[in-house]
Amino acid sequence: MLSAVRFVFRWSWRLLLLAVLFFNCRLYWPSPLAQSDDQLPPALRRQLNANAKVLTSDAPRRMQNLFPEGFYFCHALHGLTWVEAAQRDPALIDEAIENAKLAYANLDSQECRDTFPSTLPPDHGAFYSAWKVHLLAGIVMLQMQSGGDERAAIERDLADAESDLSELQRLCDDWQSLLEQSRTPFFQSYHSAVWPCDTLPAIHAMKTCDRITNQDRYQSTIDQWLNDAKERLDLETGLLPHSNLADGKQTGQGRATSQMIILRMLPDIDEAFAVEQYETFRERFLTTFGGIPCLFEYADGQGSSVGDVDAGPLIFGRSVSAAVFMIGVAQIYGDQPVADAIAVAGEAVGLPWTWADEKRYVGGVLPIGDIMVAYSQNAKRWSGGTGHWPEVRSSIANDWRWKVHLYSSPLFLLAGLFGWRRTGRLDKKSTTDEHG
Repeated sequence: MLSAVRFVFRWSWRLLLLAVLFFNCRLYWPSPLAQSDDQLPPALRRQLNANAKVLTSDAPRRMQNLFPEGFYFCHALHGLTWVEAAQRDPALIDEAIENAKLAYANLDSQECRDTFPSTLPPDHGAFYSAWKVHLLAGIVMLQMQSGGDERAAIERDLADAESDLSELQRLCDDWQSLLEQSRTPFFQSYHSAVWPCDTLPAIHAMKTCDRITNQDRYQSTIDQWLNDAKERLDLETGLLPHSNLADGKQTGQGRATSQMIILRMLPDIDEAFAVEQYETFRERFLTTFGGIPCLFEYADGQGSSVGDVDAGPLIFGRSVSAAVFMIGVAQIYGDQPVADAIAVAGEAVGLPWTWADEKRYVGGVLPIGDIMVAYSQNAKRWSGGTGHWPEVRSSIANDWRWKVHLYSSPLFLLAGLFGWRRTGRLDKKSTTDEHG
């Protein structure tokens, strides 16, 4: 019995040492991100394969039981990942349109619509309607591309492209009508529940539609929306608030979870305003945990550390989901060092598993997490254009690995010292027992 205990103990602390050592070494593996806008992330194809497989299973329904929009986001983000993959590599346009249309069909299904309130305008509430029209705008954008000419319709899909463009304009017209008649720029996603970030995908779709058609059909509405939104910035952070009352009055300060959606889409709508918002956000929310780059859910960490249905569980005030989305947001703003830092740390923490032509994280136990990672790692502006906008490189992106080493070294030393001494005592006791 004693020999069995000694064997288990001896190998347990050794495995702990190896795990800490592996984690620290893993931080020096190459970034999983593409380093230019005309490249795909190295593992994106394997991620898309794995995600497509889980979407044909009951995974979206299981995610719906965990998150209020789990089913919806599984399909929406997968479709949008394909849209942005084709923007990086035009050779993927056919495949991207096919997969994005499949995702759109799932959003348009009765099963998906039943999750949202049917009586809220413009179509089952702001969240459902905005993300749906956002994905459709991406599909039409790809359909209207042929090589490098964005205005040339792809001949083989001309009828579909014209039909989808007509549907896109109809949905954007619904949003335009709603915005022009409303006293608030933000609308309910559920009864008496308003999140400003839920409107952004619709505004982004309207801007995309104007760019596709080379018209200013929605520009005046977008300009008015921007003016109204800027008048409602959170006084504490200077950012768009996380939540509002139905009449447009603010109820919550800016938070990382919603800022990740706002900041990702804002550059295609108003680049100058987006840069101001991003610099403010990065200064107040970017932080570390044990040296690992991450985000506070609340500015400067001054808020609840428990989490809620919007942010999910928080780790000492840090939001895991927001950190994942920040990988994409930082790339959109040309803040590549920050994007690489969070992505590399995420690869170490997430324990990616690659088998054949698939890549999953933590064994694929949380499919929505894998879909979010692919969506974030592949992020790209729809309007084109890039730039290293942050004027000052983040200090977090400079020396974060050394901080991880510093914080983890005591664990490594204590585990080694304790394990060595304890094993020695067990060996001594075993020898004593044998000689009775």
